[in-house]
Amino acid sequence: MINPQNPGRASGGFNGRNNHNINQADIKINVLSWPDYEKFLIARYTAGGHTKETALQFAKEEINAILTGNHWTRGKPTPADPCQLIFSSLFPDEQEYFSERAGIFKHDAGLNRADAEAQALAEIINKKYPIPKPNSRSVYKSSAAIKHTLAAGIGIKGFFEKSKDNDPAAYTTDFQKIRGLWDTGQRRFKAFIFGRFLAIDVDRKCGKVDGLETFYRIFPKEILPEELQNLPETFPCYVKTPSGGFHLYFKYNGPELNLRELALGVEIKEWQITCPGSRKENGEYILHGELDEAPPLYGLIIDAIEETKRKKEQANAERSRPRTRAVADRPMRFTKARITLDDLADEATAARAGNHDRQVSFAGKACRCKFSVAETLAYVKSRADIFGNDTDTENTVMSVFRDNGGCS
Repeated sequence: MINPQNPGRASGGFNGRNNHNINQADIKINVLSWPDYEKFLIARYTAGGHTKETALQFAKEEINAILTGNHWTRGKPTPADPCQLIFSSLFPDEQEYFSERAGIFKHDAGLNRADAEAQALAEIINKKYPIPKPNSRSVYKSSAAIKHTLAAGIGIKGFFEKSKDNDPAAYTTDFQKIRGLWDTGQRRFKAFIFGRFLAIDVDRKCGKVDGLETFYRIFPKEILPEELQNLPETFPCYVKTPSGGFHLYFKYNGPELNLRELALGVEIKEWQITCPGSRKENGEYILHGELDEAPPLYGLIIDAIEETKRKKEQANAERSRPRTRAVADRPMRFTKARITLDDLADEATAARAGNHDRQVSFAGKACRCKFSVAETLAYVKSRADIFGNDTDTENTVMSVFRDNGGCS
């Protein structure tokens, strides 16, 4: 293995299998350096779900901390040796691979032990942990994005024109007409996508519910196709919005789905949407990729839409259902449809970010709306996606009821 006292020199033997023919003349010795360790870290951070940008930032910060003595391992400053650090970070199967390859390089290519080890680690870095390929999709801004939208046969109109937004006759694919609006200084447009595309609007406005987190609560990454696993970078066609959110474009010409919001921060745009290339005071809508490369709308998304509609219809039916309980059973009368626990959960989710804060807010509202502690606690435990379910969940709910004068 790597000798920590002398980086690049060997201590101990190898268990590699001599099953490849490698000539020393064909090998360019790669002594590992800090750029190699940076590449290794970027790959690890990316595999953990970080974007390429944050992975690069974290890798540089970690290396800087090591070099300045501010990074600690097992209570001691981390040694500033990229070769040793890479080896100590390998998983057991990678260490086995390292031993095998180092043995092959030593015996088949005639390398000395230090060079064989360095070459084996370099191979792991370059083959098992390559730097993610840069995104090669086209990027369309401003008038180029608008031209691309028109070329795809999508009608456009001025954003604030006095016409029905869902009327296809209000839109045009005539480039000269849109250019005339552009020449007058108009920079914001609507695009009519019904019958061609469906867009999912993932909102990421500061201070509001993060639509991306909501999306991945609805659709766990492990069940998603590759294009949806690291949004928006992995998606073939999307529009980045000025607020930091994005519109995912899907090909869809099926029956109308009739749902405006899948969940807080995740909207369904079925008829019209802000046109790519439009500009607002805080930025523009930038198109990434080609519209004709948008994937078909996945069945799992359609299923989620239909399930959300079913729950909304069921909740509406419960609100409008006439009360049948006797006055003695519950003397309070409601002049309006009674609020449901689903409604209170939506309010808590919109107003609070942490699980504990949502539990407190929801329990207080439920108590004041005359729900029992048993009903409230059962609902909280059934919605771990909103409230979590840690060891203090039950105590939190019961404590709030006691503080508000509720009874079980």
